[in-house]
Amino acid sequence: MIEDRHIDVGAQRLHAHIGGVDGALPTIVLEAGGGSILPTWSGVEQALAAQTRVLSYERAGIGESSGPVDSVSAAAVARRLDTLLEASDIRGPLILVGHSLGGLYMRYYAQTRADRVAGLVLLDTTPQDLPFARFFTVKPTLVLWLLHGLARVGVLQWLVKSLTPSGKTAELSAEHLAALSRFRHVKTVLGEIGALRQIQAEVTALPPALALPTLTISAGRHDKRIKPAQAEHFRRSHEQLAERGAAPFSHHQRMQDATHMSMLTDPSQAAIVAATILDFARQLAQKARA
Repeated sequence: MIEDRHIDVGAQRLHAHIGGVDGALPTIVLEAGGGSILPTWSGVEQALAAQTRVLSYERAGIGESSGPVDSVSAAAVARRLDTLLEASDIRGPLILVGHSLGGLYMRYYAQTRADRVAGLVLLDTTPQDLPFARFFTVKPTLVLWLLHGLARVGVLQWLVKSLTPSGKTAELSAEHLAALSRFRHVKTVLGEIGALRQIQAEVTALPPALALPTLTISAGRHDKRIKPAQAEHFRRSHEQLAERGAAPFSHHQRMQDATHMSMLTDPSQAAIVAATILDFARQLAQKARA
């Protein structure tokens, strides 16, 4: 069973899912990508919770989590996660799972709190050295504020309902539409995008060796907006992270048919991701018992 909770972490109250079963496997902590809310993890979360204890949450200002947010830096996110784990009575060893931007946050947390971490799983994580132009936030800013305005007056909800074929699930769920209607959510998402180079710099300043068992998973397909050179940069970065991870369980794999988001949102692909994480967790638990 997964419990839906709102937990105080100082100035903010974080929306979290906590549940699963206690057993031999480490607790798994899920860190979402930029702007992603809890339903993004649904398929992965349910499969993991059947085998071990799981925590997923929305960062301060995202989704139902409250603001104001003084910082979206890796250090600030790590401090709030510390408080969330303590308030939830969750201790190590942990397996940290980060998707996209969440992978950068989890890398920072793992390398600054290695004594609490058993292993690290990075799902198509953003490379710390991928260059982003200073003006790359312009288009997301315009799009997000437009969607926010449409959601606030109910037009976006009407459009989604009208344009979704009968019998199919809308890509923008009710939870996503509710998030887009919140000013603090849109402001925080744009804050994370704007702080991306700072977050990359925080991770770059860490020692190059992860010194932890590290599983990296790359998407095999990319949006047309992603240039081939950028896609290759992603893949090679993931390979290098696995190579730097502690032996013998660190490795990289590619999900040939998955995209950046479908590895979480497509039920069959999410099941593969969850099974891979659980296999990784079993290997680490077996090593700990040996």
